[in-house]
Amino acid sequence: MKKNFKLNFLLLLLLIIIPLSTFEGFAQIQNEVTKSGTGGGGEGVFFVNTYPFSFKDEKGYTVVLGEIFNNHNFPITDVKIRVNFYNEISNEPIDSVVGYTVLDSISALGTSPVTIKSSFPNSAISRVDMTLLGFDSSPDKLFSLSISTNSLKVGDSINFSGIITNNGTMDATNIKIHLISVDIFDPPRVVGIASINLDNSLNPGKSQTFSINTTMNPKSVNYYILAESENYLSAKTSIDTKKISSQSKIITLNDITATNIKQNNSVIFSPIRIEAQIFLQEFTSINSEEHYTFYVQIKEAESGLVEFIDKSSSVLYENSRENPNIIWIPENEGLFFIETYLWNIDDVALSSPGEILIININTA
Repeated sequence: MKKNFKLNFLLLLLLIIIPLSTFEGFAQIQNEVTKSGTGGGGEGVFFVNTYPFSFKDEKGYTVVLGEIFNNHNFPITDVKIRVNFYNEISNEPIDSVVGYTVLDSISALGTSPVTIKSSFPNSAISRVDMTLLGFDSSPDKLFSLSISTNSLKVGDSINFSGIITNNGTMDATNIKIHLISVDIFDPPRVVGIASINLDNSLNPGKSQTFSINTTMNPKSVNYYILAESENYLSAKTSIDTKKISSQSKIITLNDITATNIKQNNSVIFSPIRIEAQIFLQEFTSINSEEHYTFYVQIKEAESGLVEFIDKSSSVLYENSRENPNIIWIPENEGLFFIETYLWNIDDVALSSPGEILIININTA
């Protein structure tokens, strides 16, 4: 009888110990991965940082930001995450929301930011936690989208401009571009996500300029860009610190005009003057001048093909105006878009692009 009692007791003890050991081992893998931020010997899918950043938005919702790491050797999708929201009184959540990663598909050994907000505004929310609920395997998406970063201006807001190119063999459709900012933690926490959708598809071999404007989080120290379409991804593209500038100066590109020099109508082989006004409104830097290049790019409206590119360079001084101009002699008729840009000598944008003009060139 005593022997059977001891045996039953040992079996019961073993049943209790096994689940606890399994849970503890899982927790150790999580911690190991989140400390390294690279997978660090664990397996599966993990949060890069176990302490997500959260804040109240202007409407009173609590927004939680994080980042998921895919340590598998295959891509994943439908990464489902639950965020619980707590007050200071109870350990029972007062709100719970299920959401997904910013990227639909996370490549093997890749990461994706996460942003999930509370289902209603509540000033009592003081604590949050994030739990990974599950995911599915995903078909491969080629890294056929590439991003060239122009400049990122940091002030009360963030203004970023860049160029996205489709290097694939198919149209890139439903393109989403995300500007991610992270803090100084190790591993870094995501503290800002700003996203845009491109209106049109991007044909193979084609490029398109874009800009992202968002509010500034003072905790941000580094920035990177991600892009995804229905069929392609971009690699994580960090923004070079040399292209990040404090907005101590304000340079505007205004009053874009296109004037036929000789006649009232715009006709083939009749010179067109494209002119703009540049104004340096504020300068708090030691240097009181800015070397600039004024670019004019003209595209055929129907096809989007570039018809003409030219530039003009000079120096802009504090509290001064410049009126650069470019002469274009059209060789074909039709509708054309006139785009203007202002860059410095390092090809970093000094201002937002000028207003796009539409001009009709005809034979009569």
